[in-house]
Amino acid sequence: MLENIIHYKKMYIALLIALAFVVAAGLVFNQLVKPYAVYADGTKVEDPCIVSADGKELFIVENEEIASKVIRDVMESYVAEDGDLDSIQIDEQLKIEDKTLFVGVKPPTVLTEEEAVAKVLEDNASESPKMHVMTKTDVDITEKVEPETVYEKTDELYSGNMELKAEGAEGEKIVTNEVTLVNGEETDSEPVAEKVTQEPVDKVIYLGTKSRPADTAWHDYSGSPFGEADGMEMVNYGMQFVGNPYRYGGTSLTHGTDCSGFIYSVYRHFGYSVPRLGFYKMGKGVCLAEAKPGDVVYYPGHYAMYAGDGKIVHAYNSRRGICVTSVHAPGRILTIRRFVEEPVE
Repeated sequence: MLENIIHYKKMYIALLIALAFVVAAGLVFNQLVKPYAVYADGTKVEDPCIVSADGKELFIVENEEIASKVIRDVMESYVAEDGDLDSIQIDEQLKIEDKTLFVGVKPPTVLTEEEAVAKVLEDNASESPKMHVMTKTDVDITEKVEPETVYEKTDELYSGNMELKAEGAEGEKIVTNEVTLVNGEETDSEPVAEKVTQEPVDKVIYLGTKSRPADTAWHDYSGSPFGEADGMEMVNYGMQFVGNPYRYGGTSLTHGTDCSGFIYSVYRHFGYSVPRLGFYKMGKGVCLAEAKPGDVVYYPGHYAMYAGDGKIVHAYNSRRGICVTSVHAPGRILTIRRFVEEPVE
């Protein structure tokens, strides 16, 4: 009986020793085969961090502290040097977590802080960025303030004629724009404030009110007299509709007009009895050097109103609508027609 007890006791001790050896061997084995990541120089990192944006991997770094620094550096790299930063944000949901490693798989590459920042910026410059950093910055821009044109009536000039009283002068203002950038590219700019730093001086023009002699009026084909107006006043009226659409056959200055419809509608607004087409046969022909605001410029298949300083306002085409361009933009000038005769002194 005693011999059996001693025998079992020896077996139990031997089993404990064997188990201890197995555990120790396992620990040694785990240390030898534990998965790891590596830097470019071969340095091993056993517990790296991965940073992802909406589930898409951005980079792997050694620890969470470095990951946070990389994100901060990337965001700061998109902040504009000029202007005051309003806000900065990343559109995607960022996540920092431990990188899962596997035995028998090629160790992933761990990046330094500088390498990770460079990688994200390079990815963001591609056609399919994984991360979108949006900044809003207030930027001040100095702009000119155009002088207002003020008209004063005088009976010293014939009706339909004008004379410059005061040239006027431009002013200046500071416009604050909120500029939105996504990954360094401007996507929107909206004015949020402005301050006039130098007031403009009004341009003053005399408008004639004196009645014309009967033999200076122009007539249309039916024999009825044209209306009376100042050419620059007509141009300024037409300018109100710049940006409105072009529509073939239309005469609406707000909803759509073609080139002749634009001339027709402006002239009719000022009381001119004109036909829908045929301006090139009417009025008095003048050369470009003599052209004045309000004159009708005729091109092959196109009409425009001369606006002064080598510019015209016209319903150009379906792409540009009513706009202001160089007088030569539509092509060769066939004739320029005036509908208000020079005053007879």
